[in-house]
Amino acid sequence: MRPSNKFKAISTLLALIWMGCGGAPPKPELMARLTKNEVTVTGLRAIDYEFASRFSQLVAKCADEILQTTDDLETRRLALLWRMYASPQARQAAFNQDPLAGLIELWALAGQQKEYFVEGDGKGAFGEGHACVVDTVVELDQAAEDLAAQTISATDFERIKERVAEWVAVHPIEGELYVRPTAQADLAGLVGTQAKSGLQAVGSMEETVRDLNDRIAMLSVQLPTEARWQADYLVNALFEEYVADPSKTVVEAVDGITSFLDDFEMTLGNQTTRILDGITAEREAVFAAVEEQSILLLEALEGERDAVLDSVDAEVDKALGRVEATGRGLIDHFFERLIWVLVAIGIFILIIVAVLIAALRTSKRVPVPPRTDAPRTDEN
Repeated sequence: MRPSNKFKAISTLLALIWMGCGGAPPKPELMARLTKNEVTVTGLRAIDYEFASRFSQLVAKCADEILQTTDDLETRRLALLWRMYASPQARQAAFNQDPLAGLIELWALAGQQKEYFVEGDGKGAFGEGHACVVDTVVELDQAAEDLAAQTISATDFERIKERVAEWVAVHPIEGELYVRPTAQADLAGLVGTQAKSGLQAVGSMEETVRDLNDRIAMLSVQLPTEARWQADYLVNALFEEYVADPSKTVVEAVDGITSFLDDFEMTLGNQTTRILDGITAEREAVFAAVEEQSILLLEALEGERDAVLDSVDAEVDKALGRVEATGRGLIDHFFERLIWVLVAIGIFILIIVAVLIAALRTSKRVPVPPRTDAPRTDEN
C-alpha cells in the first residue's frame, strides 16, 4: 500500500472511532437491514412513541363516544375493555429495543384490530356505534402502513407488507380484545445472523438514558389515565345491572387494577434494570472496542512505518543509481577527452619530427665554400 493510502486508512479509522464515540446511536440489526439510510434510531423511536400515543387517543375517543351514546350493557362493557387494553398493547409494541421491530409490531396490532372489527369476531359488536370503531381501526391501520412505507426501503416494503398481512391472517385476536398474539418471535425471521463491530455499542449509553427518560415520561402521562379507566370498569362492574355475579366481577376488576399497578412497578423496575445492564454491557464493549481499535491502529502504524522505510530505501537506491550513472558518464567523458588530447599530442609530435627531418635533409644539400685565409706555400 502506498504511504498516502496508508495515511488515508489511518485517518478513516480515527474518524470512525470519533463517530462511534460522539455520533448518532448505531442502528439495531433489523433496522440496519431494512430502513432507509436517512432514518435514525432516535427519529424512529419518536415515531413509535407518537403513534402508540395516537393509537391510545383514537381508541379512547371512539370508546367515549360509544359510552355516551348507548345504554346497552354489553356494548358498554366492550367499549370499556377496548379502551382499557388498547393503550398498553400499543405501548408495549413501541417499547421494543429495535424501533423498526416496534413499528412492525404496531402495524401488526393495527392490522389485528382491523381484521377483528371489520371481518372477524368483533364485527358489529358495538351496534350503532360500530361505524366509529371501523373508521378508527381503518385509520390506524393505514397510518401504520404509511409510517412503514416512509421508513422501510422501497426494495423491502412490499415484501414486509405481504408478510405482515399473512401474519395477521394467521394470528387473529382471540376471545376478549386483550387476548392477542404478538409478532415478536416471528420478527426474528426477518433478520439473519450478522457480525457486529465492537464500536456499535460505543456512544449509545447517552442514547439509552435519553430513551429511558422518554419512556418514563410516556408512562407518567398514560398510566394515571389508564388507572382511571380501570376504575371506570370497576364502577360499572359494581353498579350496572348486567353484572350476573357482582362479587366475582368486583374481584376480577380489583385483580385487574392490582395487576395493572404491578405491571407499572414491574415496567419501571425492568426499565431501570435494563439501563443498568445496558451501561455495564456497553462499558465492557467500549473497552473491548478500544482494545480492538488500538490493535488495528498499531498494525496500521507498523504498516505505515514499513511503507515509509521501503519508500526511503527505494529513493536511496534511485539516488545511488543516478550518482553511479553520472559518475560513469563523467569517467567516459574524461577518457574520451584524454584520447583526443593524446591524439592531438601525437599529431603535434609527428609534425615536429617531420619538420626536423625536413630541416636536416635541406642542410645536407648546401655546398661548403672553401676557406680564403689559408697560408700560401713557397711554390706559390
